[in-house]
Amino acid sequence: MHPLIREALKITEELGPVTFVGAVAVLLHTKNTRESQDLDFAIVKQISQDELLNKGYKIVTENRKEKTYTPRGFKIDIYSERPLNRIPIETIIETSQNFTVDNKDNIVNAMGLEALILAKFRANRPEQDHPDLKRLAIERKGNIKWDLLESLSGDKYEMASIKVTLDTLSR
Repeated sequence: MHPLIREALKITEELGPVTFVGAVAVLLHTKNTRESQDLDFAIVKQISQDELLNKGYKIVTENRKEKTYTPRGFKIDIYSERPLNRIPIETIIETSQNFTVDNKDNIVNAMGLEALILAKFRANRPEQDHPDLKRLAIERKGNIKWDLLESLSGDKYEMASIKVTLDTLSR
């Protein structure tokens, strides 16, 4: 089992229902990912620092920024109130999907394909999001629910750019 998936299962076991975004979501949608030691997830109810510390998570200050690590040393980013690339957390969770991993008892919840594409397109980081969008375009373009993506975007010009980008990347 991929280390990110193993860690996603542990986090879900420890913190309850979470929706993975970023590298874990790309991995679940494509069975492929770039190297990453970060796990990002959305959760409905904010988790306090005390709750995290009581569960063995570590909160440290590095370069004047507070960072959170799982008991196994993976860096995590938790989204519970602020939108992710202008996508409300509620929308991310409502449009998420469950993935069975390893066997029928192991379920990881991740951002739905359309929200993931929109988030990656909006983030537009060359070293992370471009390769992820390329993987999604090559492996999943035929599965995109364009009406849902358009509804999530709400911007016809952004949608035109997304379509051109995915067409170009899928070649």
